[in-house]
Amino acid sequence: MRSIVRCKGCGKLDLDCECEILKDSPGPGRWRGGAGVMKTSRMLQAEKAVISYICDRERAVVWGIEGGLPSMPHGLTLKRAGANAEERLGSIFSDVPIGEGDVFSRPTAGGGGFGDPLEREPNLVIEDIKDDYVSIERAAKDYGVVVHTIDAELCEYEVDKSATVALRAKIRAGRISNARLDPEIVAERYRSGKLDVFDVIRQHAVILDWGTGALLPESTRQFREVFERRSVAMWAVG
Repeated sequence: MRSIVRCKGCGKLDLDCECEILKDSPGPGRWRGGAGVMKTSRMLQAEKAVISYICDRERAVVWGIEGGLPSMPHGLTLKRAGANAEERLGSIFSDVPIGEGDVFSRPTAGGGGFGDPLEREPNLVIEDIKDDYVSIERAAKDYGVVVHTIDAELCEYEVDKSATVALRAKIRAGRISNARLDPEIVAERYRSGKLDVFDVIRQHAVILDWGTGALLPESTRQFREVFERRSVAMWAVG
């Protein structure tokens, strides 16, 4: 969905806005969470414009229950006109100057998963891929479902059944220890590019400064307490 927004008061602010479903935002589970959306705006015309923002769920990420996995962190990013990289502003800030051509994006986190994602029917994961809710990569990492593309334009995919059985067994064998891995190791792997945000949260239950990759020890401790009760405990019983 795309729209143009103009300030009726001064007529000096123009925004080109888009809103789309955010792939991989639903928390994985036997029943996945609802999808979040990405709202992106580009400043077309501006005069002494600033942006302020306040929201939640940057550190208190929406968790899963009964063995389900979390969604994703919230937080606005800003890409200056002509810049190659995005600047992460986070979820609470005020009076940041923006100019013509600047693009700012703010995701809304999806819901947490309910139930063990390794118990989700593979054909339902295929449907989520077709609907752009889940990527093939995260289908493997979060659900243990190995999917091969036959024809992406025709939305034709197939599950590799034997590879899925093997991958799910591998994930089951290691996920509890992964959820208790030293947070400093996780933070370093994120900074080096070996892990992405979804890996850090869903596999290791670690909370970082998502801009710098610095570990947030107290936020991680609190998040892991919840993760242990709502997810890890269910895996141990299973």
